[in-house]
Amino acid sequence: MSAVPYPLKPMAAVTATELPAGEKWVYEPKFDGFRCLAYAPNGKVRLQSRQLRPLTSYFPEIVAAVAELGHDVVLDGELVVWHQGRLDFTALQQRLHPSASRSSQLAVQRPAAFVVFDLLASKGRDRRAEPYEDRRRRLEKLLENRLPHGLVLMPTSSDMGVARQWMLGHTASGIEGVVAKRLDQTYRAGGRPWRKVKARMTAEAVVGGVLGSIGEPTALIVGRFNQRGRLRVAGRTTALDASARLRLPSLLAAASNEHPWPDVIPSARFGQRPSEPIEYVRVRPEVVVELDVDAAYEQERWRHPVRFVRIRAELHPEDLPSWPRRTS
Repeated sequence: MSAVPYPLKPMAAVTATELPAGEKWVYEPKFDGFRCLAYAPNGKVRLQSRQLRPLTSYFPEIVAAVAELGHDVVLDGELVVWHQGRLDFTALQQRLHPSASRSSQLAVQRPAAFVVFDLLASKGRDRRAEPYEDRRRRLEKLLENRLPHGLVLMPTSSDMGVARQWMLGHTASGIEGVVAKRLDQTYRAGGRPWRKVKARMTAEAVVGGVLGSIGEPTALIVGRFNQRGRLRVAGRTTALDASARLRLPSLLAAASNEHPWPDVIPSARFGQRPSEPIEYVRVRPEVVVELDVDAAYEQERWRHPVRFVRIRAELHPEDLPSWPRRTS
């Protein structure tokens, strides 16, 4: 039996606008993956998601890696798949296959890695009441001599400059931002004492539809062209502010029958699950807008809602670059 109860609600981070500073704070990159707790009492490994669901059968290579440690441990970290130079969230989602034989195939074709950042138990002892500084030291000692294939130690730094470089210089590789943790913090299941700051950037897109009506739009459905010249649904905005709701109607026009998008779009297209049909009003894809977006994108779309910044009246849709080609 594990020294830490199974399943356990992981400790989490609350979103902040800037990184906290001070000698008690350290920083880690935020990877684009699945949060995971790994339990290994007596060498029998179980993997658990942030939502308390079992992940064991989907990642046999991670189960084997954790078992290879040969310790009665509970680890906290992030499951990721690295593909063609960046973290591939789509490939990671595809690993959740119900067939055991297919899971074994995918473990070879698209192997995952478990990026470990915390040690909740070791040698049969619950370590959650110890400060993070001590847990991290124990974790480094556990992994220093033999790091099984598939396990990765999360990098950490007390240098704010390094944290900013992670956040601003590595978004193309799939780093979504930075998580800040206090060295004196104990591990509180379900608590949210950590701070996370997401990497933000601006991007342009074409308005292809609106929620609400053309005369009173409440949000935008935006698109980007792929390399074949097809306008793809790229995301939806958060609620428009009053100024945008007043300015946009005069620029938008009802779409013709040649509009490339369907009448209804599944909410999964915007990263919202369970997927539900979203009805919207199609408009002529003529207006370009600037958006505030984060680094999480896949399959020619932003996975999280984007924020409208301004209208780019000087740009035409054909001025926008196409999505970079992503191959599976």
